[in-house]
Amino acid sequence: MTVDPASFFRDMLGQWESMANQYGAQAMKSPEAARAMGAATSAGAQLQQASKDAMGRALAAANMPSREEVTGLSERMAGVEDRLRRIETLLERIAGAPAETAAPRPKPARSKKPLKAKG
Repeated sequence: MTVDPASFFRDMLGQWESMANQYGAQAMKSPEAARAMGAATSAGAQLQQASKDAMGRALAAANMPSREEVTGLSERMAGVEDRLRRIETLLERIAGAPAETAAPRPKPARSKKPLKAKG
């Protein structure tokens, strides 16, 4: 008879998970556990807010924009780009020719000629 170590490990892990789930379910029924969980969540939120405030002060001291300011600028730029697209579309309709069929832009003149290969 051979013993499959992977099967043994899977069984052991399954039993451990079921015991942990049973213990966790029993522990969360108590009001103390619920209060402790609420306190931990509240402390985490307060820590996150304090970190955000400290980062905002550090960025202000370095004369750099905050995340909210950069996000606001990005949203405003997206709005400007949308307006430009609408203006371009209206101009194309007025002109009667879409931009894709318009004549291609001329390439800039070359100021230098390629070196000739020495033979």
